[in-house]
Amino acid sequence: MNDHKYFEIREGKCPIILSCPHGGYKKPKFIPDKTRGTMIADRNKYLIAKQIIRVLKEEYYTEIFYILSKIHRCKVDFNRPPRSHSAFNHDSDRAKKIHQYYHDQIDRLYKECIDQHGRCLFIDLHGFTKPQEEYPDIILGNLFGKTLKITNNTKNVKELNCQQFWGCSELTTELSKYFSFDNGLGISDYNLGYSGGYITHKFYHKEKVNAIQVEVARYIREEVSFTKRFIEAFVKALVRSLVN
Repeated sequence: MNDHKYFEIREGKCPIILSCPHGGYKKPKFIPDKTRGTMIADRNKYLIAKQIIRVLKEEYYTEIFYILSKIHRCKVDFNRPPRSHSAFNHDSDRAKKIHQYYHDQIDRLYKECIDQHGRCLFIDLHGFTKPQEEYPDIILGNLFGKTLKITNNTKNVKELNCQQFWGCSELTTELSKYFSFDNGLGISDYNLGYSGGYITHKFYHKEKVNAIQVEVARYIREEVSFTKRFIEAFVKALVRSLVN
């Protein structure tokens, strides 16, 4: 089975992995639709991820690890556990194997990143629609700090805050310049449902890694000027994280 054709996967030259599980557009007929769960893809997220990778490489000579799904979410949801019927149609062995393939590749990229660099910043890129206007534009999910294992050289910090953590600090600094923001470290009125899905949870017991789910509001992904601003800030955050 040629399952790798449904993904874009590359090894990088720096300790960053970008995952994009919900931006896919392919709907192969041999995979039946799911019977439960969200059927809508994260609009434009695949293209945004591709643009982030391109800008990093062409403008900053930075090559990150990445895994992008081309499979539409109505077929397979990689951010749900395989036991869940919202992950894939359980009558399809092929869907089950494709779901497992994505997670096997995440594990492989993580191990190679640690072997090469001794640390890993794992970012799982997602999109959401703000149910109310007061919701933040961007919400980080890190299981309320439980998937953040690597700290910056901060001193005299008396309480938990994002500036303590590699990757979280840079994302907060750059993205909050342009968008309302929730760093996910404390339970708020907005972030409980976006604290981290199945992919982020897999890093709960892993070492030498900061795993962060990044939820981006729909209007940012659909309006060109906001998309451009997001990509510029996101890329700048990743580049800054590499000097720490």
